[in-house]
Amino acid sequence: MRWALPCSSVSSAKLSTEWKGKEVWGMNEILTIAGLISIVLAVLYFVKKIYDFIDLQKVARKDIYENYDIYKAAQKFALGTPVDEIREILTNSYELDDNQVEETMLLALPHRHDTDGGYLAFIKAVNRVLEQEVYS
Repeated sequence: MRWALPCSSVSSAKLSTEWKGKEVWGMNEILTIAGLISIVLAVLYFVKKIYDFIDLQKVARKDIYENYDIYKAAQKFALGTPVDEIREILTNSYELDDNQVEETMLLALPHRHDTDGGYLAFIKAVNRVLEQEVYS
């Protein structure tokens, strides 16, 4: 006994081909979307890695900082510039407060007549006041 289906103008072969075509097209669409999502995720991952690297470099540099006003003051100190001008340069420096400026001057002044004019003694005095080797 054969089961009869309601009549339709579309043959069963054509119907199955259309269905398969939609299924394949749907699968391609899903794979395309999945591919695009994975590409976007990969790009976002690499951007995050770049930002992490930049942040790591900033953290590494944060401990090693130099204020070029200190070198300028040391150079002027070695050239024999009056102490008041050197104090002014150091006071304008973001790194030293007034007490540290005075302590630096007290430590460096006895070495003003050294062969280098007291440049190295001034740098060592700043490092001693800051309690770390920042300047060389």
